[in-house]
Amino acid sequence: MLPPAWHLLPALGFIGLAACTSVPPPVQPIEPPHPVAQVNLAEQTLERAIRATGQRPPNLARARSLLEGLLAADDPDARALHPYARALLEQLGERQRLTTLNERLTEQLERSTAALEESEQRSATLQRKLDALAEIERSLAPRGPAPQR
Repeated sequence: MLPPAWHLLPALGFIGLAACTSVPPPVQPIEPPHPVAQVNLAEQTLERAIRATGQRPPNLARARSLLEGLLAADDPDARALHPYARALLEQLGERQRLTTLNERLTEQLERSTAALEESEQRSATLQRKLDALAEIERSLAPRGPAPQR
């Protein structure tokens, strides 16, 4: 006599009493495959604008035109992204303002550096002339005792 097979049930993946009965399990309706998500052009436009700002060097003009186009669109998807587009446009404006200011300050620093170098050269030239005059003065002075009065 063979031992009872109950100890093998966990290894066989016991699936319950429904598998042992002659009643088949209920048939699950097969769902049609989910349709491919509609491409959201507004999101793609926003993503392209963000990518344009992250390029090296950034293409701020392209990003600005993409965002302005997104803000001009009136479809619901675009309107949902308008706050993000406005915020990004605001950041682009600030970034361009700071870039312009940085360029001006860099030019001013370069002019100041050139003026400083020129001033240092004039100072060194004047110092050499003073040293030469002092040497001439020493060579003309009498080398004896100072005259008595």
